[in-house]
Amino acid sequence: MRFYRYSRWDGTQELDPFTATDLMDFLADRLLDDRDLSSAMREMLQRGAQISPQRRMSGLRDLLERLRQSRQEQLQRYNLGSIMDDITQQLERVVQTERDEIERRLAEAREHGIGDGGQLLENIARRRLTQLDALPPDVGGRVQSLRDYDFMDPDARRQFDELLESLQRQVIENYFEGMKQSLGAVTPEMLADMQQMVRDLNGLLEAHRRGDDSEFEDFLERWGHLFRDGIENVEQLADHLHRQLTQMQSLLDSMTPEMRRDLERLVDQLFRDGDLQRDLARLMANLDRLFPTAPGDELLFSGDEPLSLQEAMRLMGEMRGLDELERELLESVRMNDASRLDSDEVGRLLGEEARRMAEELRDFVRMLEEAGLIRRSGRTWALTPRAMRKIGEHALDEIFGHIDRGLAGEHSLTRWGWGVERLDETKAYRFGDAFALDMHGTLMNALRREGGGTPVRLTPDDFEVYQAASMNQCTTVIMLDMSYSMLHSGRFQAGRKVALALDSLIRTKFPRDALHVVAFSYFVLPLEPHMLLDDHWIDPRGTDFPEAFRQARSILAKRSGGTKQIIMITDGEPHANSGGWGGYVGGWSMRQAMDDTLREVTRCTREGITVNTFMLDAEPVVTTFVRALTKVNNGRIFFADPARLGEYVIVDYVKNRRRAG
Repeated sequence: MRFYRYSRWDGTQELDPFTATDLMDFLADRLLDDRDLSSAMREMLQRGAQISPQRRMSGLRDLLERLRQSRQEQLQRYNLGSIMDDITQQLERVVQTERDEIERRLAEAREHGIGDGGQLLENIARRRLTQLDALPPDVGGRVQSLRDYDFMDPDARRQFDELLESLQRQVIENYFEGMKQSLGAVTPEMLADMQQMVRDLNGLLEAHRRGDDSEFEDFLERWGHLFRDGIENVEQLADHLHRQLTQMQSLLDSMTPEMRRDLERLVDQLFRDGDLQRDLARLMANLDRLFPTAPGDELLFSGDEPLSLQEAMRLMGEMRGLDELERELLESVRMNDASRLDSDEVGRLLGEEARRMAEELRDFVRMLEEAGLIRRSGRTWALTPRAMRKIGEHALDEIFGHIDRGLAGEHSLTRWGWGVERLDETKAYRFGDAFALDMHGTLMNALRREGGGTPVRLTPDDFEVYQAASMNQCTTVIMLDMSYSMLHSGRFQAGRKVALALDSLIRTKFPRDALHVVAFSYFVLPLEPHMLLDDHWIDPRGTDFPEAFRQARSILAKRSGGTKQIIMITDGEPHANSGGWGGYVGGWSMRQAMDDTLREVTRCTREGITVNTFMLDAEPVVTTFVRALTKVNNGRIFFADPARLGEYVIVDYVKNRRRAG
């Protein structure tokens, strides 16, 4: 027995990935609802997609919202004013250790009363205490005073030296973050090497500004071990360094003037060698010349959580990363292209769930392309024939999904006398297929799924059915009104969906049948069904019924034998004459238009062509005209709501084939 355990969603559970078919079904809905492929994919990329009631693909806007929320949480969490507190506390511990040692020695001198020597010790101790009492309140000033102070306690001196070395290391690493190897102990020799590297770097950048990069390889050979992998030229090296300096500048810009002066004074005291400071200042100036339009940004932190200097620099790096990721996302929105998203960087900054979101956005276009559903057409995308078949199948499934049980029974194609021949080929059963069961294939499917043993349990997914081919031949021309009024109430979209669904039905169920589309407004144009996804044929200047019937009759005349029919989908009456393929001819009365139309319908009747009209409006004048048309041809008229047009057309098509058989 199989058991299932349910738990609250926490972002860690694995969900089945989307498939190209899932994505294409979503696009098909949009394309059938009067969207072009570019706008549908843009909506999918930017707003996401509700793939199913349980699954949603997030869009770029969801990632942007998550990013901005993360930035706001950081700003409301931390207290930038606490940066110096940790250093202040460590200095207080140094001072307190020194005071304790001084007091201990004084107490010892008083206890033993060591004559003049004891008096000398007491005098020295009191001078030291006076010096400690006179320490400046700011961190930089305290560091400066303690560097010149003669400690009585070796442990206090050791603590102070370790603090200085730690701060020196933090500042250097913040200048050159991501060094491949540790700096080691901050010794005079190490500082001398660092100063030489900064000088060489300044020379390299200044030569680059003059167009000379000949020293780059020599620089990498000597100092490349200090920089991250992947730096291949001076521009990349300068960009890497500039990011760090901008990060530091953002930290300074986000401080109060008092805090900024305190930190700058601290840095001055950490490197008392004026040459190194001057070289670092020269480096910042060189980078400013290369990147003159990218100052640091002030960040307004309002939280309570304290930060050390090192933590603050790391936080500034993350905030800078969020800014860069935001620019990348906005560029993806502008270009309608997420293929360059760095999902690992998204995951580092926003978490694992955001990383999966970025991967889905980055890969959905590739999935559709690899599945053969879209192809690159210049700078945009175009649907492939396979995608058009998918859209037709989707429209057909949607229409059948709305047909009630009584009508659904009538689209079965297996009753005797219909002229349907069973083929040897089989296929997996899908709803709507004739249930001509291949028992052997069905049992084998079940055994492959469950393994051996009895009883053999069948599920609907195991059913294998024989395919069938219609022996009757039916040639259909859909005359689709593409005048301006068809844009109202979803009429044109409904007609387009019917044409695509009927095309899919004929190809899959009636392969010997043929379907053609004639679009008409003030001009008439034969179209392939897939061309209906373009709507630029719509024109407000009229509906030329006579020419549309002439074109349809000409198409049907090329087919010999079988049933021939015209399915006209319209919401109005003829009131323009294009004069064939020529331009608009004015002065054509309604009466003339109707008479000319009826003459064309009479010719259709003589040639054995049935005309069935699906009327999407019920105006009295229109009703009278269409009834007259139906009387001439002995076809049928349906007054249909656009939302149910597909049900009427598909069911009537199948019924009409039965009568023809």
